[in-house]
Parts: sequence; C-alpha cells; structure tokens
Amino acid sequence: MHLYFLSAATVFLFYTIWSQPKSRLPHFDETLRDLSLGDINFLHTTDTHGWYLGHINQRQYSADWGDFLSFTTHFREICHARDSDLLLIDTGDRHDGNGLSDLTTPNGLYSSDVFMEQDYDIVTVGNHELYLAAVSELEYNTVVPRYGDRFISTNVEYLNDEGEYVVFGNGRYRYFTTEAKKYNVFALSFMFDFKGGNEKVRVTPIDTIIKEDWFLDLLETYTKKSVDLVLVAGHVPVSHSWQELYVLHGVLRRFFPNTPVQYFGGHSHIRDFTLLDDKAFALQSGRYCETVGFMSLRNIKGDNITIDRKYIDFNLQSFLHHTKRATIEQFNTDEGLLVSEKLTNYSNKLKLSESFGVVPQNYYMTGADYYSNDSNSLLRFFETDILQELEPKICHENMDPIRPPPSNSRIVLINTGSIRYDLYKGDFNRNSQFIVSPFKNKWRVLQNVPARIAIRIQEILNKGPYILEDGIDSTIDLDELLSPYQREINSRMLTLKLRYGQRTTDDLGNDGDDTIHRPLPQFAVPNVIQSFEYTDQQQPVDVVFYDFIEGYVLWALQKACDGDNLLYYSLVQQLTFYNDCEQEYNVGELLKKYSLKHWQ
Repeated sequence: MHLYFLSAATVFLFYTIWSQPKSRLPHFDETLRDLSLGDINFLHTTDTHGWYLGHINQRQYSADWGDFLSFTTHFREICHARDSDLLLIDTGDRHDGNGLSDLTTPNGLYSSDVFMEQDYDIVTVGNHELYLAAVSELEYNTVVPRYGDRFISTNVEYLNDEGEYVVFGNGRYRYFTTEAKKYNVFALSFMFDFKGGNEKVRVTPIDTIIKEDWFLDLLETYTKKSVDLVLVAGHVPVSHSWQELYVLHGVLRRFFPNTPVQYFGGHSHIRDFTLLDDKAFALQSGRYCETVGFMSLRNIKGDNITIDRKYIDFNLQSFLHHTKRATIEQFNTDEGLLVSEKLTNYSNKLKLSESFGVVPQNYYMTGADYYSNDSNSLLRFFETDILQELEPKICHENMDPIRPPPSNSRIVLINTGSIRYDLYKGDFNRNSQFIVSPFKNKWRVLQNVPARIAIRIQEILNKGPYILEDGIDSTIDLDELLSPYQREINSRMLTLKLRYGQRTTDDLGNDGDDTIHRPLPQFAVPNVIQSFEYTDQQQPVDVVFYDFIEGYVLWALQKACDGDNLLYYSLVQQLTFYNDCEQEYNVGELLKKYSLKHWQ
C-alpha cells in the first residue's frame, strides 16, 4: 500500500488562484493511495448531473470542472511519457441536479457547454438526457456533433426532423486504435431498459438487442478483425444484482471468448467494481462530480492481466498528488483556468450565489437515521417543516381551481428520490436549492379519502417496489470478509484519526478509494415520506402528492381499499390538481420559502 501525506503548508502558500466564490479548500493532510499505471489506462465520470462548479460546502469534492481539465491534461502527459495509453470515458446523466444545469432554457444549455470542454474518447447518453424533448434535442444537436464518432449509443435512438429514428450519437459502435500501444478497441454503449423517455427517443432493451440480426452480424464482423479490447461504456449499474450487464456479457463472450472486456457503468450513483470473469472487469464511478474513476490494464494480450482501480476524490489534493504537482501554480493550466472563469461567469449570470439564508446544521439523506427521528435527518426535516409550506393554488387557465374543505386533514406525499442530495450547514443559495431538489413537478390530490384508507397509503408504498432507485443500500460492514492482513491495515488506518468519507468495498477489496477515510454511516431510506397535518382523524383526508408518483399512489390506494372497487373508483373520480404551479411550489421552492422565513 502506497500512502502519501501532502504538507498543508506547502500547498496553501501557493494557493492563490481559486475561481469559485465561497468554495472551501480541501484538507491537504489526508492520507492517499497511489495509482498503478498500466499499458492502457482510463479515467471515468458518470452521473455528473451538472455539478461542474464543484461542491461549495464540501471540502472533499470542492474541485471544479476547470481543475478536472487541468488534471486530465497532466495525467495524459504522464501516461504518454511512460508510453502508455489514456482514454477518458463518460457514461451519461449530465442533466438535472444543479442550478448550473437546471436554471437555463433548455435545461443544460450552460452546463453542456462546460462539459464539452473536456476531451473525452467515449461519450454516451443517460436517462436524464431522455426525459424531456428539449434536453434530448440539445444533446443531439450540440453534444453529439462535438464528439463526432466518439459519441456512441448501441440501443438508444432519436427521432430526427425528417421523422426518422436514427442512432442517438454518431454510431452504434466505435472501432479505433490507441495512440501509444496501438491496441485495437471495439467499443459499444448501452442504456438500461429505460421506459420513461420523451416522444423523440426510444430505447431498445439489451435482451432484445442481443437477439437482433444486425447486432449479431456486427459482432461476427469484428471477430474477423483484430480486436485487442472490447470496451462497453453504458448507463447500466455494474452491480452483481443488476442482470442486464451479465446478459450482455454472455453474448459478447460467445463471439470474443478470450478477449479482455472492460465495462464502465452508471445510473445507481455508487462507487463499484465487479469481476465478470478473469478477463472482464466493470467500473462505476459514483455521482455528482464526487469521483473520478481510474482503471488500468497491463498485459492485455497475455494470459494474466494485471489490473488496478481507484476512486479519486474530486478535489485538488487528489488531483495534485496524482499528477505529481507540488503547488497549485504548477498544477493550473491556461485551459483549466479559462473553464473555471467560464463557470464563474455562468454562475453570475444565473445568480447561483444569491443567498436565501444560512442553514444552521447539516441534514443528511442516508447519513442520519430517519426511522429513529434523528434531528439531522433531511427526510424528517422535510416531513415536519418543508412540506407544510405547500398551499393549494392553480396557475394554468385550463385548470379548475381547487378549494379543499378547510376542515379536512391533509397528507402530503413525495418520493424520496425527489430529494437528490444532503443539505449542508452554511449559505443556502439558489444553487443549493436545485442541488437538494431540482424537479419541477405539479401536485395532485385525492379528495375526501376516508382516514382509515389514507393513513395506509404511505405504509403500502414503502413496502412496495422502488419508485426511483438512485442508489443501492450498502449498510453492511464487510470487514468480516477481509483477510487478517487487510483487517490489520484497517486497524492501523483508524489510528491516524481519519476523517469521515467514502469507504468502498468491491470485488477487489476495500483499498479502492484513493483517500483513506473512516466510513460514513449509512441508514435505510423509505420509498416515500409524508407530512400528516390532521384536524380530526375521524374526518375525510385530502391526500396530496407529486404527480410523478401518481401511478404508484393509485396502486397503493387500490390496495388500501381491500377489494372495494366501488370505493376506489369513487375516490379516483375526485382526483384533480391541488397545485399546478410547478415553478413556484415544487419541493425546491418549498425549501426556499422555508429558508426565507426561518434562516435569515
């Protein structure tokens, strides 16, 4: 294990250029693991969701996209100096989740411009590029041309202006030769079985694609060419529990039985690495510009491939260390500084630093126990305070105004997937608002629901299927599975007074994080939360909910009616809008309203 301590004084004296206002510096005394370069190396991003300004209130993820550009520039030079290759991969979900992305029309106008400053070798699409037609159009007309044949998609199509479905990219695959080692790479890209796209896109499931003649013919064609590596860059989780990747791998192995296969995944917002066989590897690199994934392969033409994977924390200490730069002045590049300046200009245009108050404490999604009423639970805070900011209101002329009986109790339900990130102590501004919840949904209401029915809906939903699976629960401490040597190393690490941070256990063990941290606590999160504001529990209840989960709520309502279809249909007939002012009363706006009242 290679450990590294960077002197805080060494760096801080030279830390004279920092473009993003109010950003916090990383801790420069963190303990780092080195990367092991191979013959071919990869840097991977996924699920960035527009976080190119960096995490202003979190030291360990405080680098911005300009810093990332400087990092990849230097890292590419290091690889080339060692006569090894470096490929940059992005596997989608660049929209929704940050003010930089979500405050423009169309969504992503500025953030896409920033993203495209990075010179990727393979780019593909995520599901958040497919929800809205305007976003898909922006991606197809702007990002796809920027990357040319490097933007690929094997199973996603786009309806062009001529009414024809075409590949969402410049090809279904890419075949190319690397610069240093002259490896021949056959690259594919797949989206998981996504059914929520807009009218201009369509996704063909992997288990359908692998049976189609054109795909089988493609694989057959490339078995007759020189292929040193099959590369799959997909918006698909690499977890063993997600079967789509394994279905695909089975088919690839029929055609390429001995060729190394390198997968890059996404979507579930976690750090993960899995071994599919002794020559097939899969890396997934977190979310929200918290992680740069690193992967290296050595001896890919031999029988024994040597591999390394690391999850690099998105901050300047990690970036400086891995590029062997001692000072920020040595690290910065002109191109990186220009991108940081562009970010600042966009931030100012969008007024992202406009403050709505000061958050008095940290609130966590999974880092605090919702079920034990932890005062640091963001979900409990939303239940007890934020959802009560909702008021009935109609903004669109074609909607009938709703006047719920004032004596009715009210339940307000949201899916926890609509809350995207923790809320940190400090300045709460326009950007923070979109970080916590970026979605612009309307509110629906089932009026006059019998109380005995209404109070069962949350319980039924929380026992049902996932409504929005953004992550995979990993609350189990897997230290018991480690060797005595690894446990001894972990024990020694704890004596270093480590700070809390991500600690990942994957198929290669628990040494993948480049920064050695004490593990963050992880608690279970329900499907939905609710604010129950009652006047008389014996009287009818109005059940209010985000329109995104309407189908789930109606399913739970039917279950709660216990087979009384007459009652169910009579309640559904009263389904209407409670508040259709999606710009003024979405969850992020409710948080803003609370802040202006209580955090000034």
